[in-house]
Amino acid sequence: MIKGRRTHNNLEFFRNLVVRQVRQDYLENLTGFAWLILQPLMLLAVYAFVFSTIFQARLPESANISFVPYLAVAFWPWTAFSESIIKASGAISANAALIGKVAFATEQLPLASVTATFLMHGAGYAAVLLILQLGGVAIHWLLLPAALLLLLALWLLACAIALFTSTLQVFIKDVAQILPPLMTFWFFTTPIVYSAESLPAAIAWVVDWNLMAWFVEQLRGVLLFGELPWSAALVWVPALILLLFWMSLRFFRRFSGHFEDFL
Repeated sequence: MIKGRRTHNNLEFFRNLVVRQVRQDYLENLTGFAWLILQPLMLLAVYAFVFSTIFQARLPESANISFVPYLAVAFWPWTAFSESIIKASGAISANAALIGKVAFATEQLPLASVTATFLMHGAGYAAVLLILQLGGVAIHWLLLPAALLLLLALWLLACAIALFTSTLQVFIKDVAQILPPLMTFWFFTTPIVYSAESLPAAIAWVVDWNLMAWFVEQLRGVLLFGELPWSAALVWVPALILLLFWMSLRFFRRFSGHFEDFL
């Protein structure tokens, strides 16, 4: 009975953290929610112009789709993934006043930050898919549950990385400056603004070791081409993500007892 009540209280506290994060980042001012949609749209327009007009990026002929939907379907999940990790990495430092004064599992702070970011960008993603549909792009809505499962796995990967980086940032303040360029590097080594087929054979192996590349390809296949992912990766990718999450959670809990000394 006591354990069940404790679990309920933890879930309620986590829900309140998520709601607070959403309000703080997106709903407390007029530009917060608008910028959530406008910023990715502006970046999408810039990337579409640069890579399709200036660099004349070409998609595989078998794709039979224009560059903008090809880019948009991959760009929004990446934005949620990248932004959630960068924001969550500072979650412990930003909530230093709570730690030591309120009894709660401190891992809820970065996890709530990641969850809030994914929820809000998920709303933006749905809006973009609807705009693409109205613009004449055939979105396979019947396979939306498969896309949601992929996004859930991506959320769990972001949680795993956020637990690790938020722990490091307590002890190594430079993580806040190092992380954004690292995410930018990851972005350009993921086939988001180009197709994996366009990579030279000498560096094509990068895609094979890039988890984000797998998510990008699967989301495009599901939403744009109506292809369900059937491969061995459906087993080992979730297994790897669960392992990373477990290791990151252990790493976080191992050092969380020392947070107060460094905040």
